[in-house]
Amino acid sequence: MPLTLHLEGAERLAGALQRSPAVVAAAQAQAMTRSLLLIETDARRNVKQDTRQLMNSITGRQRRQPSGLVGQVGPSARYGLYVERGSRPHWPPRAPLEGWARRHGVPVFVVQRAIARRGTRARPFLLPAYEKNRDTVVRLFAAAGARVTSTLATLSGGRG
Repeated sequence: MPLTLHLEGAERLAGALQRSPAVVAAAQAQAMTRSLLLIETDARRNVKQDTRQLMNSITGRQRRQPSGLVGQVGPSARYGLYVERGSRPHWPPRAPLEGWARRHGVPVFVVQRAIARRGTRARPFLLPAYEKNRDTVVRLFAAAGARVTSTLATLSGGRG
């Protein structure tokens, strides 16, 4: 006994599926932008300020790679990593410390010697910002997935 199936709306479904990469990319980019802004804002709040150079250098960026959309938040100031993670004892160069030492009324040599003896302690600002916003980021991407599904259903003639 032969079985015959007739699919109505197949053309609309095919059209919706052809547009799906663009719909997915737009939803991902929107969720990523919002996620990066949340983390960037909290990282700026968390960072200890002296001249605000580190705080002002914290930015978010996103880029497409073959593996997918990648977002990064971090400082462009070279010393940001050492603030986040601290450093082992070492003899630091004089020039980067001169402004700080002058503003705090401490001889540069004393600061250099203290770092040479103890290193610098970590003052994380990025990791706490990420941890605070992790659940919200997951929700933003889940909502993006729901919007993609709804949009594709609407484009294929279903109920959105």
